[in-house]
Amino acid sequence: MRRLEVFTLALACLLTLTACGGGAEAPDAGRDPLPPDGGEDMTVYDCGGLSVALPTEHLDLLRVDTDFPDAEESWKPLISVYEKASYEAAMEDFGGGGGFLFGFLAMDQAAFEQHISSDGSGVDVFATDGERYYAYTFPTDVQFCRPDAESVPDHPDWPVWEKLCKLGPQVREDFLTRNNLQSFSVQDFLCRLDESGGHVVLKYYPYFLKDGDTRIYNQLLLRQPARQGEGGLWAVEQWLDARGTQYLYFPDSGKPAAEHYADLQAACDAGEHPELLTPVGAAEAFVKDYSGHETAEGSFERVPEVDQGYMERNQRLQQLVLDLEFRPEDVGDMDLLNCVGEATGDNWGALGRFMYGSDWFNPLMDAVAEAAVGGDQQTRNRAVMSFLLATKDARTDFRTPLDEILQTQAQADPGAFTAALAEFSEEDQARIRSNTTALK
Repeated sequence: MRRLEVFTLALACLLTLTACGGGAEAPDAGRDPLPPDGGEDMTVYDCGGLSVALPTEHLDLLRVDTDFPDAEESWKPLISVYEKASYEAAMEDFGGGGGFLFGFLAMDQAAFEQHISSDGSGVDVFATDGERYYAYTFPTDVQFCRPDAESVPDHPDWPVWEKLCKLGPQVREDFLTRNNLQSFSVQDFLCRLDESGGHVVLKYYPYFLKDGDTRIYNQLLLRQPARQGEGGLWAVEQWLDARGTQYLYFPDSGKPAAEHYADLQAACDAGEHPELLTPVGAAEAFVKDYSGHETAEGSFERVPEVDQGYMERNQRLQQLVLDLEFRPEDVGDMDLLNCVGEATGDNWGALGRFMYGSDWFNPLMDAVAEAAVGGDQQTRNRAVMSFLLATKDARTDFRTPLDEILQTQAQADPGAFTAALAEFSEEDQARIRSNTTALK
């Protein structure tokens, strides 16, 4: 996909900060509006039939580019505004890459679809005219540059830079009203997509072909995008990884998705691509095209709905082991025990793959041992017992350390231990007893 290049500075000019206090600010962040069109205080640029107005008083500090001869109509920069001194300093020292303040670009439907299904850093779509979408572009780092800038915030030109950084949100709001555009929110668009329903959900087990592992899975949401019912092709519209990160998918064919799928449906009607006429067949085609992975019978499973709990537990469990490594003092006993007590066998399997090669196991088991005895002992016991049951088939040896922890709990308060054990089914009680030395 064509992306507007947002350059970063190198060496002393590269600061790992958000641009001017956090990138693009809300247009209504308490600033005075720009003067009206035609006023002597504004200079108006014609940008491909759209108008962009900049305060005339600042023009001697700015470099303004409106000519982009190599740009394509599908993803077309309209204007890029730089602080002139930083631009020139970076050009002299590094050959470019400095001083960018903000800009605008226009994209068609196909480019918009590719944008929202990618990272999208430094590009905020905020307006539409019903045919094209308009984006505000901004740097993802501070691009202030001076040859003598040893301490950037203390440089005498820094206040000027900060003032120029405030222009972007004001010009953005003016651009919207000056060109009679409609406000647009990508988040609202995504919410409507989520609420539209009608999806078929498949679990995809990426490690099944390799070793039969079904403990870690992505969840694919498929829809019939061209025709509903028998004979309609299926396509993956969204997918969720094991941590719950959401990804949209639009085919990168150079056409809007609706047009692409209409053409593909016609091909299916002519007898081509029969695999796309079932959800599993479409999912197999998607995985092969998107990830380059081969699949097998058993790589997919149709389920009634997305399993949000699986993804949330994966997030909590991974965050827990990271916290134990980097800030163990912030991990409370009951938070720890609740997390390990709620995790399922699938979650523990996913954690093992996420953290492969990391020494997470011993710190985790040491922390569970330290938290095993204390107030509300029955709850602590129940969490460790659930932990044991969830890991009974794990490839990692949880049994040995958990046996020792359960012995400690049984000795600390036999009554609470017996009460916690009674909360489980007879089958689970038998399994806990068989894995606990103190109960044999």
